[in-house]
Parts: sequence; structure tokens; C-alpha cells
Amino acid sequence: MKKPLLAIPLALILCFMVGCQDKEAMAELEAFKAQAETEEQNRALVKRYVETLNRADFEAFKELLSPDYAIYNPSGYPESTSREKLIENYKASAEAFSEFTWNIKDIIAAGDKVICRIIANGTYKGGVQGLPATEKKFEFSLITIMRLENGKVLEEWQEDDQLGLARQLGMELKPKEETK
Repeated sequence: MKKPLLAIPLALILCFMVGCQDKEAMAELEAFKAQAETEEQNRALVKRYVETLNRADFEAFKELLSPDYAIYNPSGYPESTSREKLIENYKASAEAFSEFTWNIKDIIAAGDKVICRIIANGTYKGGVQGLPATEKKFEFSLITIMRLENGKVLEEWQEDDQLGLARQLGMELKPKEETK
């Protein structure tokens, strides 16, 4: 008679343990789902970022960037660049290059960051550092890492092949001549 009574508490403990594990597993699954959803939203925002640049829609582009936005591009600018200065730079690029297009080749989201490998191409119309208009077509690559917060791009780190672009536009790289 004691053995069947002993089985009841053991069965209850077993049910409680299984129930707790299911709750923990469900909570973990929900956390993974939430993170995946956030990462998908971040990828979509970065795709909109590129689409607005390709359309030269600078008002829509500005709305995707946090007011505190900063971009760091050691190859292009020695100091960080603000949202307003970046838009100025992109407007100047839209005047110097026709058919300028960014094409995302790879996009990876991890937490609050999105990493992209991009191929940019277009035609040079003129106006860069005194280089005459050539109508030369160009293509260069860039890698960018964006950190998003509250549905906007807050920070960006970018490396691009500016030397390759300069060479395609007709610039030459040669050693500096020594003064005598």
C-alpha cells in the first residue's frame, strides 16, 4: 500500500520538472524569435537606406538616420562625419557621378548591427578634385557595418576602395618628388 502512495509524489515532481523545462524552453524560443524579428527589421532598414541612396532621395535617407548619427570612414575622412555632412557628401557625389548605384551583395544582421558587402558603380561626370570629366565607368567595393537603435541608423563604420576608384577615374599614384 505504501508503494503506490510513494509513486504519486514522484509523479508530481516529475510533472513539475518537465513543466518547468517546457516553460524555460518556450521562453528561450520566444527570445530567439524576437531577436530574429529585430534582425530582419534591421536588414530591411539597411536595404531601404541603400534604395534611398540609389534614388538620391535625401529627405527619405535623412529619416533613416538618427539625429546623432556618425559615420567613420578612415579611408575617406580622417574624422567622424555627421548626418548633415554625409548628406552633403552624397549630394556632391550625385552631381559628380551618373548612374551611381550601390548593390548589396551580402547582408548579415547580428543583434543591433548589420554588415554589408556592397559593389558600387556608375559613370564619372566630373567635379572631383579637379579631375576632368571623363565619362568613365567605374566599380568599387565597400564594407559597411551599421549599428541601429530605435529603428534608425545610429553609427556606421565604412571601408571602401577609394584608391581603386581614383585609378579607374584616371588618377595616377606616384611617389612624391623630393625638393632640392
